[in-house]
Amino acid sequence: MIHWRTATAARVTVAALVTVAFVTAAALVQGCAYSTARWRDFTDVLSLGVSAGGGIGARASATRLVALELGAQKDEKLVGWRERNFKWIESSYGLVFASWRMPTLDGEPSAEFSFLDRLSTSRRRSYFPARTEIEDARHTLFILSRARGMRLVTALDVGVGLSAVIAGLEATVSPGELADFLLGWFGLDIGRDDEIRFGEKRQEFPKPEK
Repeated sequence: MIHWRTATAARVTVAALVTVAFVTAAALVQGCAYSTARWRDFTDVLSLGVSAGGGIGARASATRLVALELGAQKDEKLVGWRERNFKWIESSYGLVFASWRMPTLDGEPSAEFSFLDRLSTSRRRSYFPARTEIEDARHTLFILSRARGMRLVTALDVGVGLSAVIAGLEATVSPGELADFLLGWFGLDIGRDDEIRFGEKRQEFPKPEK
């Protein structure tokens, strides 16, 4: 009689071999585009950005669903790596500014305030060239209440940021992008970004009003 541990080990080995064979076959069938997409997904897991200033304050988010932000940014230009972008621009208000001011990018007109805006603890507008629309995120009493232009796969991102007038730094770790990378080996693109290339520009920066 085969010992149950030996039988279990055999089943695990067979499953692993089948998985490796499936991934290898998929890579051979789809070629370089498949491998390139997996590499792009992997680089999305960790994001880093630095700036030459444009704000003052700090922020931290334990997933993007909950965030604490202090201070203000105005058109802070960051360089580094985030979701296929080498450069991106952010404007934001945290405590206590978010309850009475709206962030804008360049010369955008400021939106009108509503009652819900009076309860805002942070408001951030971000321009990512590789996206198709401006990201507009708002937290009301520290809870995400607006997520226009925000990708669902980034909802669990954990991030920190610091702006000190003459310099800025931010870092983000994305469990969602890690899942996108792992599932991508089995043909699942939950991030819907396999076709987006490094440094691709898909939208124009908003032009100032004349």
